[in-house]
Amino acid sequence: MPNHSSLSNRQRQLMFAMAQVNKQWRRSLDRVLAPMGLTQALWLPLVHLERSQGAMRQKDLAQALALDSSSIVRLIDGLQAQGWVERLDDADRRVKRIQLTAAGQDKVEAVKQVVAEVRGEVMQDFPAELLDQTLGALDTLLSKMAAMEAIATGAEQPDS
Repeated sequence: MPNHSSLSNRQRQLMFAMAQVNKQWRRSLDRVLAPMGLTQALWLPLVHLERSQGAMRQKDLAQALALDSSSIVRLIDGLQAQGWVERLDDADRRVKRIQLTAAGQDKVEAVKQVVAEVRGEVMQDFPAELLDQTLGALDTLLSKMAAMEAIATGAEQPDS
């Protein structure tokens, strides 16, 4: 059985590796999406909007992207200028909702195709069993962190 020091070191290595994989994945996507005129600052909000399956509150998009209110306004202005998103009126004028336009949805579909190709290339030698184990481990980590955040913020814990 490994000693505590060895386990702690492997835990640190795992967290560092996950951060590095995330960073490298985004750099790789930026490289292959650049010919489409997209950077992470542009493709990531489009993907978040597409996943929301409808209009998304500006505040929620800002939170998902870890941006402040002035940054998200500038970002949305730029996406709107490209014709990829539109702002919707809400009964509550304080609430700003954003949704993809048809052109934005087309752009997301093109992004998803490129991402699928890159993902397939990167993971082509990744055995299904190892993928399942890794997904299980990551789900466990995400659940634990969500529970810790809920306790820290006094929010209700999400259902597992």
